[in-house]
Amino acid sequence: MSFSTKRRTYFLFSILSLFLLLLSACSQQSDNTVEAGAEESQQENRPNILLIVADDLGYADLGFNGSEIPTPYLDSLAANGMLLTDFYTSMTCSPTRAMLMSGTDNHLAGLGVMTGPSREEHMNQPGYVGYLNDRVASLADLMSDAGYNTYMTGKWHLGMDVENGPRARGFQKSFVSLDGAAHLGGWDWRGPQPANYRDGDELVQVEDDFYTTRFYTEKMLEYIDGDIDDGNPFFAYLAYTAPHWPLQAPKASIDRFRGWYDEGYEALYLSRFERLKELGHISENAEPMPMDVFNPRWADQPDEEKALAARRMEIYTAMVSDLDTYVGKVINYLKGIGEFDNTFIMFMSDNGAESSRRDLTPNIAQHIGTAYDHSLDNLGAANSYVMYGANWATASAAPWRRHKFTGFEGGIHVPAFVHHSGLVEAGTSNGGFSTVMDVLPTFLALAGTSHPGISYRGAEIEPVKGKSMLPLITGETAEIHTEDNYMGWELFGQRGVRQGDWKIVWDVTQGDDARWMLFNLSNDISEQNDLSIERPDKLTEMIALWERYEEENGVIYVFPE
Repeated sequence: MSFSTKRRTYFLFSILSLFLLLLSACSQQSDNTVEAGAEESQQENRPNILLIVADDLGYADLGFNGSEIPTPYLDSLAANGMLLTDFYTSMTCSPTRAMLMSGTDNHLAGLGVMTGPSREEHMNQPGYVGYLNDRVASLADLMSDAGYNTYMTGKWHLGMDVENGPRARGFQKSFVSLDGAAHLGGWDWRGPQPANYRDGDELVQVEDDFYTTRFYTEKMLEYIDGDIDDGNPFFAYLAYTAPHWPLQAPKASIDRFRGWYDEGYEALYLSRFERLKELGHISENAEPMPMDVFNPRWADQPDEEKALAARRMEIYTAMVSDLDTYVGKVINYLKGIGEFDNTFIMFMSDNGAESSRRDLTPNIAQHIGTAYDHSLDNLGAANSYVMYGANWATASAAPWRRHKFTGFEGGIHVPAFVHHSGLVEAGTSNGGFSTVMDVLPTFLALAGTSHPGISYRGAEIEPVKGKSMLPLITGETAEIHTEDNYMGWELFGQRGVRQGDWKIVWDVTQGDDARWMLFNLSNDISEQNDLSIERPDKLTEMIALWERYEEENGVIYVFPE
């Protein structure tokens, strides 16, 4: 909040206080009337809240973070809002969503693994049930309790059954993808069979012309419009599945980007890296990663593979661009009904860019079989099922190292911003450390309510670990987490801990050579300089923090088979 805004607020508050003082001679009944009226006015002025989450979006995939992809609506929101340049999630989608909905660590909220327990050591462990457990109060429940209309469309990924679905956890209206791995028509990763969607509590099949980004947007606007006259503010959770694999988009969208990526992924990474410098997001002295991170090198690939690889990136770009287009439809709708200025908007990705080519792994390839057409001209259609791989993902993740499923910056340091014409000063950015666990207390503060603590609806629950970001957003403070605060990550043995500028990472893909690596992010944003040998004192200190994280959050190691 700017100084002038604070001064006006203080002046209005002083006038109101004087007015109430003059009324103090009135009867108790009059006092009660004034108090009731003030409370009613406060409730009426609460903002709507719109949370937009992209799926597997890399840090440099949007225009305001250096991308060539046209994203004018998101760029405009960011330019007229505040960038959160040090915002962190978990390593993958469902753990992040558990932290988002609970305000606490995913191991405490039920998503210590991606899905339900498959190993003996996870059986009967509340942190590993594979859905948002009953030991946390759901953000949607708390917003509903506060008098908000609560809506969700998109990817839930916090439970497959009605009893642990979005309606059971506080969303009054919802249409969700249970798999989160389909975009066009009704096919899913198991082959040409219906993908799983739930409309409210009912399992449904979608039409052949179904396109997730369009449908989730239109459904959300239908929900908001249906309750427009009831006087309640809304909490709308628009959880897009784009640009998560499979890479699919309407042909007209893909055709807009033909030929954009013929120079390859190394050129794209370097272009975005330099653009991040020009925008002031990274230091002018920052050095890109060595080009040997790209394997194979673009020049070493045969022309046929270059054409296929470039097409996959064209489809990915179409998905990101379409996401922006439909966000624009939401913005224009809110302006049309006069609610844009009274809507607090937050945008984020659920984790970093996806690097795998699961379409090439046997367990998925055998399901895809011969029913899919992966010829160059058909890529991106409903009957194709491809991913873009680690090399393009490295360009998406610029300037960070590595990708989703890891504790490196490329897996957990994501694009995020907030927008509100009254609360957020336009054209600002904040580098204060913040996390997805901070979203819940922030939204509750905006709603004029608070978390219930350790008990909710007669049951014991986990307290919130996150903190409200409002002091960051209004400019009251540069940090909401003190120097002794830290954050940890773990999934399938991949680990990381950050405190201040210091961070340690354990990479299980190194097998017997895996060890703790130590980085100082203040001068090594791409985590290229391992200081574990040079600074054994700091390494020991950070490992002690990791052990504290393990104990506090009940981490039970299980490694992927």
